[in-house]
Amino acid sequence: MRTIGVLLLPDSRVFDLAVVCEVWGADRTDDGIGPFDLRLCAPGRRTVTLSPAGQTRATHGLAGLRGCDLVIALGRDDPRAEVPASALAALRRAHRDGATVAALCSGAFTLAAAGLLDGRAATTHWALLDQLAEAAPRAVLRRDVLFTEDGRVLTSAGVVGGLDLCLHLVRRDLGAEVAATMARRMVMPPVREGGQAQYVWAPVPARPERGDIASTMDWALAGLGEPISVPDLAAHAGMSERAFHRAFTAATGTTPGRWLLLQRIRHAQRLLETTDLSVERVAHRSGLGSPANLRRRMLAEIGTSPGAYRRTFNSPLRTVS
Repeated sequence: MRTIGVLLLPDSRVFDLAVVCEVWGADRTDDGIGPFDLRLCAPGRRTVTLSPAGQTRATHGLAGLRGCDLVIALGRDDPRAEVPASALAALRRAHRDGATVAALCSGAFTLAAAGLLDGRAATTHWALLDQLAEAAPRAVLRRDVLFTEDGRVLTSAGVVGGLDLCLHLVRRDLGAEVAATMARRMVMPPVREGGQAQYVWAPVPARPERGDIASTMDWALAGLGEPISVPDLAAHAGMSERAFHRAFTAATGTTPGRWLLLQRIRHAQRLLETTDLSVERVAHRSGLGSPANLRRRMLAEIGTSPGAYRRTFNSPLRTVS
């Protein structure tokens, strides 16, 4: 994969362009990598305004996408912004002629507009997944991954997920050693563990301002390390289990069992981020009991293990207690 074409559209994300230029535009011939032919292609070969700041001048018109091994659609400030018909035709033609076509972050919407996601696995930034489902109803959305590859069409999760995708392409076509060399130069792991679910901090279910449900929630949060069960919550609120289930769901929008599990996982995440406690102690303090149960619950909810989560998010200013 030696010739890379970048589709430049108005308000393309400057970070996405920088990622592509860092991977394929930097001169690494001293390391035995490349050279690559990087083409910046825009309709009319015009200067393109980038988001959130800056401009860049295209090196080629849309004809520059012809003969490329790889064509990349960058994310845009407005992912639903209109894509010129000429650009859509150029994308379809490049794919039809055998090029691999990839989208970084919200660039998936550009591929959707070209019909290239129909029947294929796809992803994008977690905050845009529902919109992508509307824009590409025939795509098979993967909500928990950093990137997808389906045939010669690839998509990535938000921002840094685009870098994961680019390194994957380097690894696939040039080998693991070349990808590792690039990753070292960029001071990042060659392969990140887990999916993008680990980066999504889900909103806390609504808490009533007062009443038995609110006081019971406060009581449970103060004792997450204890073996509190849903019957215990109902007893604290002075209700039958059935009545408590109805009242809790009406007040918060989720079931008491689901709420309690998510609070335990969130507490475990905070402990993994801010302390050096062993995984066994984190499991105990969060009320999840055993390391095996903590691992199972975290894999199910956020797509990564306690160890991998800690390696990603643990602060150097941590404490042991």
